[in-house]
Amino acid sequence: MKFLLIGKGGREHAIAWKLMQSKVVTELFLWPGNPGMNHLPDAVFVDQGIVSSHADIVQYCMQQQIDVVVVGPEGPLAEGIADEFSSSGIRCFGPKKGAALLESSKAFSKEVLDAAGIPTASHNVARSRAECESYANERFNKTGGVVLKASGLAAGKGVFVCSEQRQLDAAYDMLYGSFSEAAETVVVEELMIGRECSYFCCLGSGEHRSLGFAVDFKRLEEQDQGPNTGGMGCYTPVPWLPVDAEAEVRRKVIDPLLKELELRGIEYTGFLYVGLMWTKAGPKVVEFNVRLGDPEAQVMAISSKLDWGEVILEKVGLVSDQSSLNLASPAASDSCAVGVVMASESYPYGKDVDPSQLPRQLFDGNQTSQVFAASISADDEGNLLTGSGRVLTVTGCAEDFRSARNYAYKGVDEVAKHWPRARWRRDIAKRVSDEKSNHVL
Repeated sequence: MKFLLIGKGGREHAIAWKLMQSKVVTELFLWPGNPGMNHLPDAVFVDQGIVSSHADIVQYCMQQQIDVVVVGPEGPLAEGIADEFSSSGIRCFGPKKGAALLESSKAFSKEVLDAAGIPTASHNVARSRAECESYANERFNKTGGVVLKASGLAAGKGVFVCSEQRQLDAAYDMLYGSFSEAAETVVVEELMIGRECSYFCCLGSGEHRSLGFAVDFKRLEEQDQGPNTGGMGCYTPVPWLPVDAEAEVRRKVIDPLLKELELRGIEYTGFLYVGLMWTKAGPKVVEFNVRLGDPEAQVMAISSKLDWGEVILEKVGLVSDQSSLNLASPAASDSCAVGVVMASESYPYGKDVDPSQLPRQLFDGNQTSQVFAASISADDEGNLLTGSGRVLTVTGCAEDFRSARNYAYKGVDEVAKHWPRARWRRDIAKRVSDEKSNHVL
């Protein structure tokens, strides 16, 4: 089968790397991809000079007789690219615009959560700064904490957890300054108490397919200090969850969500990311994303024993014999994986102007460690250069977290020899590696 993957970040590098290992993927096309993915054998990079728009890529897929399109990032989904493929008769693994509202509009997401009876934080929806400040100050004064979320897409940075007045004041300025477009509507939530993780699954035709749980580290600095980022590291699986965690999430979240979407006439095909706060009362939904997370995709790709190509074919309705699929439970077969994000020196405040050159062999990888590229460019001679923001995710995979961390940080140290100005956290997955009990909150 011919697959085409849309996207160019670390998440898409991980998906592409995983699809290249699938027994059902005969050709993989990347649009646009990035130069760090050049090590993928036989992958075809679609020429951006010729194919530069959604209409172009739809036409290209028809010409190349692409069987399945996989959409990595949320932006094209929110713009309706899956609808365009569907209208042209091309199978697309990624939700249509109506379903993508679960991520592109947090106000809509909260409406669906309430209608479906899914546990989540109590909240208000504010449509002006004055309204936002009124709701937020009331919650803050009563409980000593509040969460503000830009309703629109903000690259994972539009959420502000405030437990001090100075944090709340800064959040107002950021929401109605840097994120003013995404914050035309703001969701004002209670500050939930618990331990945060995310659950990932693939939805569409056939059975719900789980990819398991992961924990992301959002803060820039160690000990969860500093500003919120798109994610500085990650680990999977999540051993501190109760043994029946997946069944509970399915019963309390996934099943009622799909039922509510069906009542609204909304079909869902694609990855689903469920951000969760695991409280003493069980899981409460923090947010939905309509794609895999970044860096969660990277650790799930290297640890998962599932054939993602087979799963995607099933979800888009291109598998007639379900019994032929190798779809073992991830909880029974997956390894431990740790991912460490290496970001530019200025992240998240600005752009670096002095890139470092990275040797191509850093991306070759092996069974225990793999480097996934995001913000990477190439010069006229083909040399790989670091960009700005979150540039790389270095992963380690093993049968236990201690070994997985060692592999990941060994890889980080190797990259740092060539990129001395990189920044990263040294405490990713340290707590879970050190914990002796598997089921504690």
